[in-house]
Amino acid sequence: MNQNNRAAGVLLSVTSLPGPHGIGDFGKEAYQFVDLLAKAGFSLWQILPLNPIGYGHSPYQPYSSFALDEQFISLDLLHKEGLLPFVPPFHQGDEKVAYEDVRAFKLPLLRKAFEKDSALHPYALAGYASKNPWVRDWALFSMFHRRYPMSWSDWPKEARDYLKERKPLDKETKKDVSFEIWLQKKAYEQWKKLHKYANGKGISIIGDIPFYVGFDSCDVWSELNGFLIDEETYNPSFIAGVPPDYFSATGQRWGNPIYDWDRLKATDFAMLKKRILLNSKVYDIIRLDHFRAFDTYWKIPSSCETAIDGAWIEAPGYEFFDSLFRDDPALQKRIIAEDLGDLRPEVLVLRDHYAFPGMNVIEFTFQDAEVYHKPGFNEVNSVCYLGTHDNDTMKSYFDHLSDNDKNAWKWRLGEMGYESGDIVKDMISYCLDKAAKWAILSAQDLLGLGEEARTNVPSTVNDRNWTFKLKDFSALETAFEEIAPKLEKAGRKA
Repeated sequence: MNQNNRAAGVLLSVTSLPGPHGIGDFGKEAYQFVDLLAKAGFSLWQILPLNPIGYGHSPYQPYSSFALDEQFISLDLLHKEGLLPFVPPFHQGDEKVAYEDVRAFKLPLLRKAFEKDSALHPYALAGYASKNPWVRDWALFSMFHRRYPMSWSDWPKEARDYLKERKPLDKETKKDVSFEIWLQKKAYEQWKKLHKYANGKGISIIGDIPFYVGFDSCDVWSELNGFLIDEETYNPSFIAGVPPDYFSATGQRWGNPIYDWDRLKATDFAMLKKRILLNSKVYDIIRLDHFRAFDTYWKIPSSCETAIDGAWIEAPGYEFFDSLFRDDPALQKRIIAEDLGDLRPEVLVLRDHYAFPGMNVIEFTFQDAEVYHKPGFNEVNSVCYLGTHDNDTMKSYFDHLSDNDKNAWKWRLGEMGYESGDIVKDMISYCLDKAAKWAILSAQDLLGLGEEARTNVPSTVNDRNWTFKLKDFSALETAFEEIAPKLEKAGRKA
């Protein structure tokens, strides 16, 4: 895709695809979705992180920045390889992902496939591990995590401190480690085939990279020196978040450990660059989540129960990006900056210095830009959204406006010629017509769904966040047929 052209895409997590075994995966339905995107004239598919899903089912609290979640491995594709018998449907047609049920169902089947594959190709894993050195530490971490399902800091000492001595493993443990390596090999093989297929259909993949990593992660366990961690208690000294904002009156206390920037600078940012460079091979375009932290980050003492008490600390953003682009100059044109929130001007200066497109989230900007005619929010070098994965659906957002605001929005849309009578469809047309080079629409908004289909409510942990799943593609096919002429009219059709 020519990244300077006007284009449109769809935001949908892989987990939200319909699938035969309770969760979206890298199987047949993912290929069908790519076909639907291409047929409608979309050229972008934005997904959420593919890393192992952590606390609260959040892909933004992953157990690793490098590994992929084994739940994405398609059992049907393993069957086609001859590694499994046909696996009957499980939770097929559900409209929510039951993560624990799915994991418990798939894991024994994945182990069975591993046993057969290992017998057929006994030396394949050694070659894969030598080409992907990150996978060995991940395999150890994941193996221990399954044995001790708690934070790594609470594991028995021999597991918690294993990397300090790397004592020989017994036969059973070696086999468990090999299983974890095999899971990554298969997940990456399936993803690379799907990614190649998407590219062949003219679809580029936009992937998110969370700025921080979770405390209970292989990243922290294997790179303690890169974080502000108490080396005696193994607890974070400071944690990440943001002060009070639109989403929360007490701020967002994410709990992620803070980077030790002094130590990172001493290594030319090796750990952080490694994360981004590997993910640049997984995705075509990278959205850097919480971009403002490359300029200033909110540092909260870990003893604080909310995010109210903290301080903004300057980060060496220019030094970091200069170093990153010395390693990979072409990467600079493949980055989107998530520049949302109450930002100081220096954040936008940093963004513009590297010509990263920023984000215009219309749920946040429409009132000011169109009702009150405030300047801005029409930049060409930007990506336009009705809402992100953290926003309510457009229908629900509008339903919660005051009657006065609803009337003001309808009046302004009508004045601009958007008067279909369906507020969501009109807002979609408005988004597509914006000057932004790319427009990304969530599948939920294309379907006109309400609050029940919201992906995530920030600063909450519940049984709804991250669980949205399509039952099938029937309604989405109709929505795509309806939007194709709008993509053409807006000059965004591939």
